[in-house]
Amino acid sequence: MLLILSSSLVWAQQANQVTWTLALENYKTTDMVPFDSPVQSFNGEQYRLVINPAAACFCYVVYESPDGNDVSVLYAGPLKQGEPWYSAVLELTPPRGSESLYIITCREEQKVLAQRIAAFKANAGAAQRRALMNEVFRIRSDASRFQGAPDKPVLMGGASRGNNDKNIGVQYSGSEIYVKTISIEH
Repeated sequence: MLLILSSSLVWAQQANQVTWTLALENYKTTDMVPFDSPVQSFNGEQYRLVINPAAACFCYVVYESPDGNDVSVLYAGPLKQGEPWYSAVLELTPPRGSESLYIITCREEQKVLAQRIAAFKANAGAAQRRALMNEVFRIRSDASRFQGAPDKPVLMGGASRGNNDKNIGVQYSGSEIYVKTISIEH
C-alpha cells in the first residue's frame, strides 16, 4: 500500500530560497535509491521517510495509491529545527501500479491545504479526497514554475544511519515552497 523514504531538509536563509536534500532509502538494506525517474520496485519492499529540518518549517506528506482511490496524509504540520520526523515503515502491497508521495515543504503554513486535510480527515469520501488532491496538484503546479533542477549529490546529515558512505541525497534549491513527487512503480 505505501512506501518509505529517507530525507533530510536543510533550509537556506538566502533570498527566501529553500535548500534541502532528499534521499529514498530502502528500509531493509538502508541503500539509497535514485528517484529522478519512477523507482522500479517490487511488492513487499519497504521504505521510510525521515525529515530533519535545519530550520523550523511546515511540511505536508500525502500518499496516493496506483488507482487514486487510496489517499493518506502521512504528515501535516510544523517541524521544529533539528528535530527529525520519522514516518512509519511503509510497505508496497498489491495492486501493482505507480504509487506516489507528494512532499511539500514551505516556510509558511498552507492554509487552504490545511483546510482540505481537515475536511478529508473528518470525512474521507471521494469529494474530500479529490479536493485534497486538487489542492496538492495546484500547489505543485504553482511551485514548479520557480523550482530549480536537482543539483549535485550531497551527503545527508543527521538523518543518516549506519555506513554514511551509502547515505547520499540530492540537493534542491527553490523558492519559499518546494514540492517533490516521488513515484514508485511495482
